[in-house]
Amino acid sequence: RSHPPGPMFRVSRLAAVAALIATCAQLFPRGAHALGVTDDHPLVVRQGAPDTALCDRADAGHRRATQRGDQMLKLGRLEVAEACYLGALRLKNDFPMALYGLGEVHTRAEDDDRVDLAESAYKLALENWPQYVDAYIALGDLHERRERNDDAVAAYTKALEVAPGDVMAWEALGRHHLATSDFDKARDAYEKSLTSATNGESSPGLILGLAKAAWGAGSKLEGAEATKKFVECVSHAEKATNLAPDFGQAAHWNGKCRTHLKQTKKAMELLFRAVELDPEQPEHHSFLAGELVKLGRVKEAREVIMKGMEWVEKDEAAKEKAFQAAAAEEDDELNDTRVRRVGETGPRSLAAFRPTRTDSALRRQLRATESMDGSSSSDEDKDGDLAFDTRRAEAVRARRDAKRL
Repeated sequence: RSHPPGPMFRVSRLAAVAALIATCAQLFPRGAHALGVTDDHPLVVRQGAPDTALCDRADAGHRRATQRGDQMLKLGRLEVAEACYLGALRLKNDFPMALYGLGEVHTRAEDDDRVDLAESAYKLALENWPQYVDAYIALGDLHERRERNDDAVAAYTKALEVAPGDVMAWEALGRHHLATSDFDKARDAYEKSLTSATNGESSPGLILGLAKAAWGAGSKLEGAEATKKFVECVSHAEKATNLAPDFGQAAHWNGKCRTHLKQTKKAMELLFRAVELDPEQPEHHSFLAGELVKLGRVKEAREVIMKGMEWVEKDEAAKEKAFQAAAAEEDDELNDTRVRRVGETGPRSLAAFRPTRTDSALRRQLRATESMDGSSSSDEDKDGDLAFDTRRAEAVRARRDAKRL
């Protein structure tokens, strides 16, 4: 006896649904969130992606694996960090901190082919945690790197919508305007941050941002108008120093602005002070050396450059030592190493990812100073006279300073 077609159709449809579920089960880990990474996601299958076995905490739970990734990221061990984050996502494929960490790995790789991966990771982190302020800031920084300035401002603004009092978000917006040489907007952002950010009025980094904005504006002006801006810069830098006497950046910018005011003696005193407070900052050594050369003190300039290069090497050695110490830690000894993309909000702040191979300008200056007094160098001086080299180094410094407070 013939059966009605309806039930048979329903059975066939159920079978199709079951097959579809079985297919999806091969792509998504058990309990996977729809907004997380899958086995075939570009973040997972990219060419050159490390095996998670490279991370010694990959199977210790998604939080511990992420903590280890943060440690390795701060130490510059990008491949190990990536393995740890991938291990964390294998256990919980929508964990925002691991997704953010992956974004940082691909950003710090300085490989243009991996920029899209970084953006994808940050956006996934935000889809899973829309209040993730750090991810908005990192996404804004990535847009800035790609010269998508409107998108960068939108990301920083979103961070401030989520957390109106977040100091790092205000810094990010201010330093972006510095980086794009929109010094009036930078000034407005920093002024607003003093009253809107948590404890903004007592934040040395935000106040120093006003000094940088004044310096930038003064550099575009001439005569009395320029002088007024450099005086303003000095005033803000001194206020930052009063709040944090050991803030090397404040001493550096105070001295830098005083060079424009022809206050040579005080400027040099402050520039030497900045090197003393923050010897690990190559740009402090570089600017001081340039000023010494202008004064004809070439031998001293070369000594300053050499000390700066020594600190770069010490930083690398310190990272290696820290890596070995981290590898020997027991599970229960893992510290909170949460990564924030931060600027300098005060003296000795925990600014993650401070560049460690920024000695190229120092090396060029060293070659130039050697040629000025008849000394020799094993490296060929391909960059011409010191004046040109100093201007280029200063431009590089300005961009770096605009990216960190």
